[in-house]
Parts: sequence; C-alpha cells; structure tokens
Amino acid sequence: MPVIISPAREAQTKYEYGCDLRRLYPWNEVTDPEFWGSAIASVRPGEATTPHSHDEEETFIILSGAGSITVDDESSDIAQGDVIYLPRHSHHTVLNHSDADPLVFLTIFWGSPEAHAALKRRYGLAQAEA
Repeated sequence: MPVIISPAREAQTKYEYGCDLRRLYPWNEVTDPEFWGSAIASVRPGEATTPHSHDEEETFIILSGAGSITVDDESSDIAQGDVIYLPRHSHHTVLNHSDADPLVFLTIFWGSPEAHAALKRRYGLAQAEA
C-alpha cells in the first residue's frame, strides 16, 4: 500500500470554535468517519476558544505555546507537552496568554452517540452508557 500524505501546504484551515482549525480526521479516503476525529487547533495570541461542550470525549495535546484551560468551573495553566482529557459534556475553553505566539494543540475526539450507534450497527455491540 502506498504512503498516503495530506500535505500541510494544501491543508484547509477554518476559523471555528474561536481558533484556526485544520481538521485531520475523519479522512474519508483513509478511515471510517463515524468513530473518531482529530484536528490541529491554533488559538491566536491573546484570544480564547469559544466556550462550548460536546456529545463526545476529547483529548488535547499541547504542541506549542502556553495558556490556560477552563473546564466547567476549574481553571488550570497549560503548556507544551501537556495532555488534557475532557469528559463528555464538559464545558471548556482554552485561553492563549501570549501576546505574540499562537497556542497550538492536537485535539482527538471519540465516543459520540452516533459513533456508539455505528459500532452497534456494524459489530452488534451494546451501546455504552452516556
């Protein structure tokens, strides 16, 4: 099988959730789009992501920069190399403390109700409790 590459120079970045977002997965030519997804997010200097929550679990891996994350009512400092787990339905926002450099992180998300339903259809598995 040949190596499949999505060149950064051809990537589309959109401003979503208050940050510049390059969606990596689902990548229809490579993976099943129903089960999980990922993106690279870049929070502009001095800005914050839009406070929001999801119907799925999520993990952030901080690639560069520093700032803080607020999950529900708890705030914590974050920096390069940190890994953050966000439970389903947690209300969260990321703030970039720098006035010069972006805060960049990889986000990976999974476990949506649609993903559980797709697993059940495909493999006959019981749906996990939400």
